Amino acid sequence: MADQMAADQELDPAVEAARLRAAAAAGKPEAYRAYAELLTGQGRLDEALPWWARAADAGDADASRTLAICHKDRGEFPEAERWYRTAADRDGGCAFGLARLLHEAGDTAGAETWYEHGAALGSVECTTNGAVLLAARGEWDTALERLAEASAQGDDIATRTRGAIQNMLRDLDGWREALARAEAEGDPEEAYEALRDLLDPERKAMFARYPRMVAEAEALYARAAAVGSAKALVDQALFIARDDSRWDEARALVERAHERGYDGAAYVLGVWAEENGELRTAEKWYRTADEADGGHIWACFNLGVLCVRQRRLDEAERWLRATGLDGAEGVGGAEGVDVEGRGSFDEGEERIVRALEDIAAIRADPERMPPAEWEERLPGLRARAEEGGPDAWCAYADALDRLYRLPEAAEWYRRAGTPRALLALGRMLYEVGGATGLRMVPYYEPAAAEGDAGAAYDIGRIHDEAGDRRTAQIWFRRAADLGHGRAAWWLGWTSEERGGDPQHAERWYVRAARSGLVPPAFLAGRSMVRRGAYGEAEPLLRVACEGKHEEAPYWLAQALRGVGRVEEAERWLRVAAEAYPDVLAQYGKMAGLAMPDPR
Repeated sequence: MADQMAADQELDPAVEAARLRAAAAAGKPEAYRAYAELLTGQGRLDEALPWWARAADAGDADASRTLAICHKDRGEFPEAERWYRTAADRDGGCAFGLARLLHEAGDTAGAETWYEHGAALGSVECTTNGAVLLAARGEWDTALERLAEASAQGDDIATRTRGAIQNMLRDLDGWREALARAEAEGDPEEAYEALRDLLDPERKAMFARYPRMVAEAEALYARAAAVGSAKALVDQALFIARDDSRWDEARALVERAHERGYDGAAYVLGVWAEENGELRTAEKWYRTADEADGGHIWACFNLGVLCVRQRRLDEAERWLRATGLDGAEGVGGAEGVDVEGRGSFDEGEERIVRALEDIAAIRADPERMPPAEWEERLPGLRARAEEGGPDAWCAYADALDRLYRLPEAAEWYRRAGTPRALLALGRMLYEVGGATGLRMVPYYEPAAAEGDAGAAYDIGRIHDEAGDRRTAQIWFRRAADLGHGRAAWWLGWTSEERGGDPQHAERWYVRAARSGLVPPAFLAGRSMVRRGAYGEAEPLLRVACEGKHEEAPYWLAQALRGVGRVEEAERWLRVAAEAYPDVLAQYGKMAGLAMPDPR
C-alpha cells in the first residue's frame, strides 16, 4: 500500500511541479529546462521565460532556440535575434532560426551566411534553405548539388524542391528552343506564342521564390520583342514591374507596345494607373482600350466599376451593359481572358450582374448617395480654398471626397500635402478608389510618424492583407502602443491563436478592452476565469455582457461562482440559458452533459 501511495504521489502533477521548482530554485541546471517545459505546457509562458533563460545561460542550445521562438511569436524580433545568436555558432537549429529571421527581415546575405554555417554543423534544413537561396539568384548547379545532399539525408522538402527546380530548368530550355525557332523564322506571333506558358498563374509561386527566373523571363520576352512582337513588350513589362524601383521602365515598355498598335497595352496601363490611384489616367486608358477595334470587355467592366465608385451611376450602367450582358455573344463560359480582353471570362456575367445590382441598391439608399448638404457647402469651401492654404485645401478635398468626386479630391489633397491630407488621400484611394494597398502605404506613413495610431493600424492591416505577418506585427505593435484598441486585439489574437501564448494575449486583450471594444473584453475576462483570477475577470465580463456578447453571461457566472457569489452566478447562468440557449448547450456538450442544467 505504501509503495502504491508513493507511486501515486510521484504521478501527481502538483507534486511534480513543486519538486521541479525546488530543484530549479536550488540551482540544478538539469531542472531549469524541465521546469520551464512544465510551465510552458501549462500556458504560463511569463513564468517559464526566466527558467528558459537560465537553461540557455547554462549552455542549453534548445533553450536558446525556444526563447527565440517565443520572442519571435510575440513580435519581439531584436530579442529573438539575440537569443538565436547565443547558440547559433554551435547549434544548427539556432543557426537555421537565425537565418530565417534575417531572411524575413530582408537580410539575404546574413541569411546565406548562417544557412551555410548551420549546414556545416549538420543541419539538413540549413542545407536545403541555403540551396534555395542559391537557386534564387541563379546558381542552379550548386543549388542542385546541395539539394541532392539534403535529399540523401532524408529531407523530403529537398527532394521535392530539387525536382521542381529541375522541371523549371527543363521548361526554360524548352522556351529558349521554341523562341530560337521563331527568331530564325522572323515570326513575331510565333515568338510570342513560344513564351505564352511563362505567364501561367500556376507559375506565380515559382517566380516569387526564384527571382532569377524573373530575369530569365524578362530576357526571353525582350528577345521576342526584338523579333517584332508588341505583345511581348507588355509581358516583359509585367515581369519588370515586380521590382518597384523599375516601375517607370515597365510603364515605358507598355506605352511603346501601345504605340506599335497593340490594343491590350492600353488596358494594362489603365489597370496600373488604377492600382496607383491615378484615377483620371486610368479612365483615359480604359476608354482608349475600349475604342480599339472589337472593344474590350474588361475595360468596359472596370470603367463601370470606376464610375460606380464616383457615383456616376448612369455612366456606370452604360459601361457595364456595353460588356455584352444583354444577349451579346462572348460573355461567360471561357477559361480566362488575356490583356486583349476580347474573349469571354470566367464568372464575368456574375460579376456584371452584381455590379448592376449594386447600382440599384445605391440608388435606393439615400445614405449611399452624395449628401445634398455637402453639395450646398461646396461653393463656399471652394472660394476659401482658392484664397487659403493647406488647411482650406484639405477641407475642400474632404467635401469633394464626401461627394465621391474622387479625382478632384485627390488633386486637392495632394496640393495640401500635409500628413493629415496625405492620410485622407491614401484612405480614399485604397478604401474607395480601387488602389492597391501597398502602393498607398507612403501616404499613410507621414501621419503614422507623427503618432497617428489609426494610420499605423491601417499600415499594419494593409501588410496583413498582403500576407506579410512580420511587417504587420511591427505596425500593429506601434499602433497599440499609441492606444489603438483593434491593433491590441489583433496582437492578442495572434499570440493566442498562432503562438499559443495566453498570458501575452490576455495583456493585449486588456489593453484593447480599455478602448471600449467588447470582444476583447470578453476574451480577457474568459482568460482570467480560466486561470482562476475571478475577481479580475468580473468587471471585464460585465462590460462584455453590457455589450451583448452572447458567451459573456456564462463566463460571468463562472467568475461569480469563483468568488463565492453563488446566487448571483445562478442568475447570470439563467440569463445565458434563456437568452443564449445554443451557447449554453454547446458548453453543456463540451462538459459531456446531454441536457445542461443551469444550476
